[in-house]
Amino acid sequence: MGVGSDGSPASVGPHALPDHSQRAVPSLGHATPAPTSVTGAERALRWSVQGASLPLGWEPIAEALPQLERIVAEPHGLWVWLRAGYSWRNDAEAVREGLALMIAEAAPHLAEFESQIGVDRRVEAVRLAATDVIDGDLAPYIASHGGKVHIVGVEWGDAGPVVSVEFAGACKGCELSEVTLHLRIEKALAERVPALAEVRDATPRTAPRLFQGLFRRPPVSSS
Repeated sequence: MGVGSDGSPASVGPHALPDHSQRAVPSLGHATPAPTSVTGAERALRWSVQGASLPLGWEPIAEALPQLERIVAEPHGLWVWLRAGYSWRNDAEAVREGLALMIAEAAPHLAEFESQIGVDRRVEAVRLAATDVIDGDLAPYIASHGGKVHIVGVEWGDAGPVVSVEFAGACKGCELSEVTLHLRIEKALAERVPALAEVRDATPRTAPRLFQGLFRRPPVSSS
């Protein structure tokens, strides 16, 4: 920054270059194993991502990471699958370093990448996140109630992604499953996928639910 004749900072005109040092940049956090219900779970890890969000459904091709078969992004995480012949015991650190470099270099181009992602890839990324929430993060809570929750569908509606689930075990027919649906599953998944429109109960029922809709999140703003 320049200074004026009196030594004070000079004013910055409207055509001054932006300070890119202040731009939010994604950074790699910790890694967690994938739930066993994820395809190829024995070769998969999910790395958390802080800072700037990644495009939902982005699948970068990392030529500098020959260890990886596939990468799938959600806003605050990267799912990665090892190729055959590699192991997390031997290759985790090299993969971590490569991923960190990859997202740092991609940061200025994330908006461009996002515009090129089709609905099918976004839906798949939502399913991955939902599987991790239900079969990973919330599995102990659901099991402690003697219940089970299965994902039966993911679609992209007018307001965003909709995840449909069915309750089984002790949760099937339980009126408090509405609490689990919205205050547990939907809330946790919305933190992972802010564009989430709804988690919907698709469990076949013979009677209306007592608390239906009571705990639902406000609609996602499209602005």
